[in-house]
Amino acid sequence: MACTDPQRVLRVGTSGDYAPFSLDGEGFDIEVARLLAAELDARIEWVPFLWPALAANVATNRFDVAMSGVTWRPERAVVGWMTRAVASGGPCVLGDPEPERLGVNEGGILERWARQRFSSAEIRAVADNRSLPELLVTGEVDAIVTDSFELAHFRRPNFPEHCEPASERKVYWVTPAAAPELGPAIDRFLREREAELDALRERHFGRRAERAEVDHLIDLLARRLALMPAVAAWKRELREPISDPAREELVLARAAAQAHEAGIEIEAARRLFEIQIELAKAVQGRALDAEPLDLERELRPALLRLGDRIVASLARAAPLEPGALAGRRLAPLASLLEPNETELLRRALLDVRPAP
Repeated sequence: MACTDPQRVLRVGTSGDYAPFSLDGEGFDIEVARLLAAELDARIEWVPFLWPALAANVATNRFDVAMSGVTWRPERAVVGWMTRAVASGGPCVLGDPEPERLGVNEGGILERWARQRFSSAEIRAVADNRSLPELLVTGEVDAIVTDSFELAHFRRPNFPEHCEPASERKVYWVTPAAAPELGPAIDRFLREREAELDALRERHFGRRAERAEVDHLIDLLARRLALMPAVAAWKRELREPISDPAREELVLARAAAQAHEAGIEIEAARRLFEIQIELAKAVQGRALDAEPLDLERELRPALLRLGDRIVASLARAAPLEPGALAGRRLAPLASLLEPNETELLRRALLDVRPAP
């Protein structure tokens, strides 16, 4: 994967305000970026961004990849390439658990969560993320919103804290122009250097949290399902039915062809995708309040890419033993599926085997 051009530049977008990922030129993502640049034989050009402008910066290719504790979200996933997850966390409230005045970083995922969770509170969204603890200490707000990664840097004595389950995945967001080459290259780098990444997690997050191939596979399945509310919203706007048998058969045929090429049993892979389609329709049927995304221009290309990545991950992970899908391994699916639906998917995964 090494680049033969010694002049290659890797433009890395960084907020510089989000410990422990990127704060004043140091952090987990800063170290990963340096390892990646060395792997690519490239020189890093750091490109600062502000969180409210991140999506626009990615869409206009202002840099090659954002590496600053970026959270995977459906509306982001249809632009460029969102890599393998490197960590999982969740939103936290520091201070009064039911605040009247709430501070939060402006323009990020946490601001959206804060406005949904505390809809009656007065929200103070600040551009400088590092100023939040001071707002709490001086009494300008009753509580602040951060996340489980940043909490260690923000906590103050005598202020209560509460964190939601760790369901948010941190990824690297590759811009559209760089995505075809750089997206798969970063994924391969992250997969091959997982041991080094886990050592960095211990250093920066205070704990190890190894991410095996099966974790990536479950994450990809969850990402596909998480796009379904936007699919449902688009179909409702255009009064289209949830089921589309002709399109479903195209998806199944593509999955079978990819499975054959990847060396896994075609029928088991096809059955897994049949179940994914049925579960996707169930999620669509339950989705009521999502924002629509364009099905033809945004969602379907993203879903096809996810399907290809799922098959490739299956080929690396199969055969899976029951213990590999036990405990909290399936937690990323919990907010999307009913328990019986998760069990259906689990059994289908266990049936996938390498082709004889």
